[in-house]
Amino acid sequence: MNTQLLSIKAKKFGVRLTSFRLKKGLTTEVLSQWTGISDEKLKKIEQGESTISLPEIELIALKLGFSTESLLTGEIQDQSVKKPDEITVHQYASLRDRMIALTLRKTRMEQNRSLESISAQCGIEPIELEQYEFGNMPLPMPIIECLCTEYQIPVISLVSQKTTIKSSPAMEESSSASEENLPSEISQFVNNPANLPYLELARKLSEMDAVKLRGIAEGLLEITY
Repeated sequence: MNTQLLSIKAKKFGVRLTSFRLKKGLTTEVLSQWTGISDEKLKKIEQGESTISLPEIELIALKLGFSTESLLTGEIQDQSVKKPDEITVHQYASLRDRMIALTLRKTRMEQNRSLESISAQCGIEPIELEQYEFGNMPLPMPIIECLCTEYQIPVISLVSQKTTIKSSPAMEESSSASEENLPSEISQFVNNPANLPYLELARKLSEMDAVKLRGIAEGLLEITY
């Protein structure tokens, strides 16, 4: 992926983000306060002068009340959500970056692709791709798009579903009934929007079998150590 193509992709997303922000009648200063992403960085993203990571896109979509897919495709799917309490940006982004990195690394290894071959296709150094895969650096969207193209997987498959899941009335009633029996400190943790990424991760892990869990654990150990 050459520099010119990266610049074009960054500018296209910047125009899209500006359009969505203006639809909500917000300034970059307000969006900065809502997301914790600096006003300076938001302006550079909108001008196509700075790349953005997928976790940051998810966070902006959540705060604007649009689906992440809307920001990625430009097709509006207004979620009409209430403004949640402030999410700790760095904790959320760090967790999501590691999850995305682990998914992409696992996909590359399952396809028996080398670091060198993939990095050559995406126009980056093998050591840089390795840093991305270990979650040491946030993955810019143009790089994610290139990797997904190489692995033949949709970008949307990496998006956290927590911003698009809608509970049915039966589920909400069941959830409320269950919370009545929870200790207060656990109930507070569950109801805190800042903990949604952890709850979503726990839900996904609970659905996996022992073999998959062992594989994820080994991958996380490699990233951590």
